[in-house]
Amino acid sequence: MRIRKDFTRLEGVKSARLVVIAAEGRDTENIYFEAMKTKLSAENVHVEVLHRCDNESSPNNVYKQIRGFMELYNIEQDDELWVVVDHDKWTDKMLSSVAQHCSQNNNQKFCLSNPCFELWLILHLEDVSEYSKEDLEKLTANKKTSKYGNTWLKTRMTKLLGHYKESDYDTSKLLPHVNEAIVRAEKLDVNPADRWPQGIGTRAYLLAKSIMNI
Repeated sequence: MRIRKDFTRLEGVKSARLVVIAAEGRDTENIYFEAMKTKLSAENVHVEVLHRCDNESSPNNVYKQIRGFMELYNIEQDDELWVVVDHDKWTDKMLSSVAQHCSQNNNQKFCLSNPCFELWLILHLEDVSEYSKEDLEKLTANKKTSKYGNTWLKTRMTKLLGHYKESDYDTSKLLPHVNEAIVRAEKLDVNPADRWPQGIGTRAYLLAKSIMNI
């Protein structure tokens, strides 16, 4: 029998609920959730962001990272382990397989952004439901704006923040607006019973609410 060990949670808060995050992106999501952990996490929530040094970013590999954590540590009933992925380049078959695995364990949560995580970041600063039809089509396609350039969403983030790279952006311009982002993302999530948003949308709002315990 495998012997698991207890995860060291917040000092002095033995009952802290554990929120573990494994993300597809090596930098973008981690930068954001590390900032949330420092500035916005509830006192009774311990956030642990799992980092990796490889480029194995498929949904299945993100799920394996979460499973590896679960095999190593004791998990309490109210702990949550989040698989954070994008829709953009992955097939529905691949995403469905990981979503199904997550649904078979009450501690595991599947968090998908369609088309990608930058949508969640943008929702802090503007309501995409107010975009023109043309811009909504560009957002959905999220193609590169030039042959070697950023995608449409990354270009939009650069315009909104003044500077944006996947590995370098200012979360202090985003986090004060997280409640607005939650409201906007909830509005986009027209079918919350679906495993992931079928149209433009992101379930990152559920993870943010869990971290803030709201």
